[in-house]
Amino acid sequence: MRKLFIEGLVIFISILASLSVDNMRESSEEKEILNEAVITLGDEINSNINYTKEHIKQVKNMYYLTSQVIKNYNEIKLKDVFKIHSDNPYIHSIIENGKIEYQKQYSDDDYRVFVWTNAWEPENVFFQSMLYSGKLLEIKNKRLRKEVESIYTKQEERVSGMFKISGNISGDILNWFDEKENEFKKDMSASKIFDFHKDQKLKNALSKREKQLSERITDLENYLQALQNVVMLISTEYKKI
Repeated sequence: MRKLFIEGLVIFISILASLSVDNMRESSEEKEILNEAVITLGDEINSNINYTKEHIKQVKNMYYLTSQVIKNYNEIKLKDVFKIHSDNPYIHSIIENGKIEYQKQYSDDDYRVFVWTNAWEPENVFFQSMLYSGKLLEIKNKRLRKEVESIYTKQEERVSGMFKISGNISGDILNWFDEKENEFKKDMSASKIFDFHKDQKLKNALSKREKQLSERITDLENYLQALQNVVMLISTEYKKI
């Protein structure tokens, strides 16, 4: 009887040990999967850091050009504005491999320098994947989880909102050029309209653009700092496997 009891106890302990090993293995695999997910999220955020740095440079160039136009409003010509843009470009195309090619050739009808806003399109595919899979909630560090949620929601939405406001102001400037063009009974280039017919209404719209671009730069710089803070948090707690 005692022998049967001992054999049963041994079998019971063996089963418990086996289950414990399986649980440890599953826990280790889950931690590994989460680690890989957070590292990949960090790579996405790093990509957004580089994107945001370039975007800030572009918006600062918009601000500089606009401020120079306002500062020299009465005497500045469109060819002078083109020169400022060539030295501080922001109008661009995306060519092969995502490379940016800045526009430095212009025509007499080119008033894009006054209305260009630059689209705001940071990456968020992997964040969305973690959000909908529930992996985001598995991050134990509450501060890290909240910071990640913040940069992809509240802060990114604020930057997106500022981009939309830029677009609305650009619409006012575009309407000014259209209205001026329709005042004439012959074709008038943007160059002639700006050089000889700019008025206080246009200056007011440009002043609104200048102020709003300044605010947009501040929000972008705050967003960039938040991105960098999250990357630092990730690097201290998660290592590449």
